[in-house]
Amino acid sequence: MMELNPPPPYPGSADPTFGVTSPPFTVAQDIMYPAPPKYSAAVVQPVPTIMQPDFAMVQSTTVIQSQPVMVVNPVVIQSGLRDIPAQIQCTYCQQQIITAIEPVNGLLVWIVFGVLCIFGFWPCCLIPFCVNSCKDVQHICPNCRNVLHIYRRM
Repeated sequence: MMELNPPPPYPGSADPTFGVTSPPFTVAQDIMYPAPPKYSAAVVQPVPTIMQPDFAMVQSTTVIQSQPVMVVNPVVIQSGLRDIPAQIQCTYCQQQIITAIEPVNGLLVWIVFGVLCIFGFWPCCLIPFCVNSCKDVQHICPNCRNVLHIYRRM
């Protein structure tokens, strides 16, 4: 039978300070770095703030852009103006005038030309361009040279 004795200690492994209490160990403070701050268990969250704009300091400025002025000379249709000069008041220079007339090629001239070409009257198809009674009539102010009215035959 065997006895229950512990085995003998291994040579060189015995700790001579075993069981001896040592003085408290002090940690030297590093000169370059300060100690970390102490944190408490309660974490404080910052309260969010809503920034409102200060309307009292806002100044409004009004910018006015001017549009370019476009002058349009309308042709005013005056009743009674036919193919002869007439006495009227000019709508542009506001003078009492007798209109100057000028014949211009219009729709009637081109229709007569087309009909003569279709039916084969080649030598005669240019005649409507020479006859003033087929042409439209422009009434022009002799003072300001603006077109006052166009009398159309068709």
